[in-house]
Amino acid sequence: MKASFIVPIIISILLGGFCGKLVFDQYQAKEEVFQENNTAYFLQQGVYSTEESLVENTKDLAYKVSVLEDGKYYVYVGITKDLDNAEKLKKMYEEMGYNIYQRELPISNYEFLNNLEQYDILLTSSKTNEEMQSVMKVVLASFEESVLNQ
Repeated sequence: MKASFIVPIIISILLGGFCGKLVFDQYQAKEEVFQENNTAYFLQQGVYSTEESLVENTKDLAYKVSVLEDGKYYVYVGITKDLDNAEKLKKMYEEMGYNIYQRELPISNYEFLNNLEQYDILLTSSKTNEEMQSVMKVVLASFEESVLNQ
């Protein structure tokens, strides 16, 4: 009599596991289709092949983040999700004498992306260069802490 209960229980567990895996796999496939735009505009000051040239050429920049990619050091002075803010920042840095390149790059850290949207609100309302630079100081520090130091 005990054996008659064990077989249906084992079959139920196997069917439940199979159905759960099927639903989970479908959920993961749909998640990728409905993702938000996870890109941001990075304002790049330059690309350097050595750390020494990086230090020498960016010593005047108060706020920056350097990222090592493919053996080169990329220096960013601003990050925003808003194209108007990117243009605003680019203009500010060019008036200060820097050549700035705008790049659109993906970001996978959702916490940073949510914070970036809030920083963009502050950046939009900023009127002076000092206000914009103080917002960028916080944005770059947040990027360094939450994205680069993962």
